[in-house]
Amino acid sequence: MNILIIDIDSLRPDHLGCYGYDRDTSPTIDAIAERGVRFDRCFVSDAPCLPSRTALATCRHGLNSGVVTHHGEGQRYDEPGNGHDPDADRMLAFRQLAENGIYTASVSQFTQRHLAYHFGASFQESIMPTATAGGPAIEDCSDVTPVAQSWLDRHADDDDWLLHVNYWDVHHPYLGIEDVVDSVRDSGSAPEWPDQAAIDDQQGMTGVRCADLWPSADQYGPDWLDFYDWPMPESITDRDDFEQLVDGYDASIRRVDGEIATLLETLERNGIREETAVIVTADHGEAFGEHGIYAEHAFPHPACQQVPLIVSWPGVTDDAEGEATDAQVYQFDLLPTICELADVPIPSGWDAEAFTPALSGDRFEGREFLVSGQGIYTFGRAVYRDQWMYVRLVHPGVFSYPGLYNDPDLPNDGLELLHDLEADPHMTRNLVASEPERTAEMRGLLDRWLVSQLSDEWHAQQPVESRGRDPLARTASTGPYLYADPDELLELYREHDRSDAQIEALTRTMAAFPRPTRNPSS
Repeated sequence: MNILIIDIDSLRPDHLGCYGYDRDTSPTIDAIAERGVRFDRCFVSDAPCLPSRTALATCRHGLNSGVVTHHGEGQRYDEPGNGHDPDADRMLAFRQLAENGIYTASVSQFTQRHLAYHFGASFQESIMPTATAGGPAIEDCSDVTPVAQSWLDRHADDDDWLLHVNYWDVHHPYLGIEDVVDSVRDSGSAPEWPDQAAIDDQQGMTGVRCADLWPSADQYGPDWLDFYDWPMPESITDRDDFEQLVDGYDASIRRVDGEIATLLETLERNGIREETAVIVTADHGEAFGEHGIYAEHAFPHPACQQVPLIVSWPGVTDDAEGEATDAQVYQFDLLPTICELADVPIPSGWDAEAFTPALSGDRFEGREFLVSGQGIYTFGRAVYRDQWMYVRLVHPGVFSYPGLYNDPDLPNDGLELLHDLEADPHMTRNLVASEPERTAEMRGLLDRWLVSQLSDEWHAQQPVESRGRDPLARTASTGPYLYADPDELLELYREHDRSDAQIEALTRTMAAFPRPTRNPSS
């Protein structure tokens, strides 16, 4: 069996037709879902990009791999093993497949963009589609697809391979969408929420990529704004501003969907479509108003941590075509599932667990609860159980949103949140104060999970200075300031006569979470 994994950066599931979206963003992905199984409650174990793809490549929580953020100590992968010998119980996920007869390759700039050697090293063949990565030299989907096509053409007659193809285009800036944006707009309405009342409520919060301040020429510089083909609002003050962002995002999904169609046509042309499993997923999602954040992955909530997972596997999903499961799974549970289906041993040291029964429509309960970490702009973890979501912020970064967090009238300085996702899917009400028993229950789940993870044998063997310590908490000492400098933001607020309440809120946060003197990116 051959396996094609399509990994789309920043893709939230509820903007796909197969997940119920009103707009025609994803006809190709929807067709894949019709031939496979869709997971409606799939979350990454760690977000965003670097922690998420590290988890996929290691099948381990960031707590156990060391990678929980994009900078400082929290970006460094703790390679298990001794000298030149890796730990066979914690083998890199795609390397485990390679060692058991499946040829593995990846077409992605990710390894270079995030200096993540361990990700590229997980594959036998790691291909950068362009010569550069990061900054203004961002690869376009039109750069990626021809490289992936060429690989598929060369390996069409081979047996047992896995190709990972990474598209970055759904991540802002939204480039090259002029030919598709009108048709996407005309195909359906933008989401009804946030309505104007919600947008009005979000004015006055502190932070970047929020309703009060999105990209600003003062903060990011005119060159940054010029980089955006698609005009981006400097703040979100009304529905027009919101729809401008969503139109660019949705059109980017449609553009990538067309590239996926080209890959499937390549499989068809080579006569191997029916012997190739096709999987569509993402590294994280994107907020569009949740907790006041727009077009960014900055908070531990479903907008960032919930991802699509669609598996179409000939001979396995045939009896469950078009079905969906609401069983909770981690995205990295995909790898042991592939191992089971390919008759590859699953290392004992992985945190991931196979969801194979769900693919054939058999009874599958999924995980009782999930813990998902967040590692840029804010540091924290969310716990998902049934309809409940509990958040503990380790560090709020530069964000404060009245009534939700960093509110002195709430317990624990407002660094805890509780939401009922069925009654309040947009998470507008924090129930910590009104639901103390439920809060205690969810808090206990997270505490016990942390203790069990940090008490295992591997952690006990670590150096004394890091033994039993949470890498997210260690990294929080430098603050989640890689993309948002609190001093610069405070100065910007003063220069532009922002409200006394905003200046006071940001000053209070900076006092509660002092910034170290050294550069956090060093």
